[in-house]
Formats: sequence, C-alpha cells, structure tokens
Amino acid sequence: MRILRPLVVLMAALVVAGTGCSSITVNHDFDSTANFGMYKTYGWLLEPVAAVGDARAAQQMNTLLDKRIRTAVDQQLAAKGMMLVTEDPDAQVVYHLGIDKEIDVQSWGYTYPRYPYGAWHGGRVDVYEYNVGTLIVDIIDAKSDQLIWRGTATKVIDESATAGEREANLNEVIAKILVGYPPK
Repeated sequence: MRILRPLVVLMAALVVAGTGCSSITVNHDFDSTANFGMYKTYGWLLEPVAAVGDARAAQQMNTLLDKRIRTAVDQQLAAKGMMLVTEDPDAQVVYHLGIDKEIDVQSWGYTYPRYPYGAWHGGRVDVYEYNVGTLIVDIIDAKSDQLIWRGTATKVIDESATAGEREANLNEVIAKILVGYPPK
C-alpha cells in the first residue's frame, strides 16, 4: 500500500500535466462599433521578415512557418466567405508570433526527522522547462488603419513534432483563433 499511494499520486500528476500541456488558450477582442458585414475582401499586411538577435528570434522568423500560417488563415477566412485580393481590400490581416520559455516546478512534499535532533530532509522537486508559443492574428480596417479584431492563441510547443504534426497543430490553432471571427 505504501508503494501504491505515491504511484497513484504520480500518475494523477502526469495526467494533469499532460492535459495542461496540450491545451490551447484562445482569446478574442474586437471593436464593437465595427460593421463586420462590410468586410468581404482582405489582403496581407506586409511585415518585415528579419531575424534579429539569437536563435529563438530566427526560429520565430521561419519562412516555412510563415507560409503555413498564411495558408491556414487563408483557408479559414475563405470558409467564412472572405476573398483574398491584391488590390484595394476591405481589411488587412497580419500575424505576430512569440515564443516564451516557461518553467514548471513540482514539489512532492517534505520528510520530517525521525529523531528529535535529526536533520530535515527535503522532498523531491521536479523542474520542467518548456516553450510556449503565442500566435496573434489581427484584422485591420484597410481605410482607417484601425484594428477591428484580434485573436490570440497560446500553446505549449512540441519540439519533437514532425513537419506534418506541426502543420496539423498550426491548422488546429488557427481554426480555434478564427472561430471567433466575425464576432456575434
């Protein structure tokens, strides 16, 4: 029974940690005065693609990732009836990408001394380091250059994912972001 109890606690912690790591946190914000029915066409707002700094900045400015993001956004917006145009769009779309390093510390309690003047022994502490990606999709009114809608998603990045898995994850994230566009 003594062995079984720590094993059950460990399994429960792994299940909670596993579900927490795979979830996507999505938020939406929008201009309540905007008439979203008038936005039928869109174009991509050009952003400079230059990696400045370290390897993390270069990882964020990946042209393969840029193509995947744009393709997934184009597919989602097309499904909503919006058309991509190169001249005179109603709205402009731009995305922002960031990666943050997070640390998860799990403390498994403390042990107490067995003798009156014995030494205290600390319990086990596990430290996990992982990357969290944030993707922001902005939709801007092309005439006024004002932000009218923003969708954000945050998710733990699976560093060992294959190219196909990364693309599937990205498609899922963008679908969840754009489910809130246009706002009801």
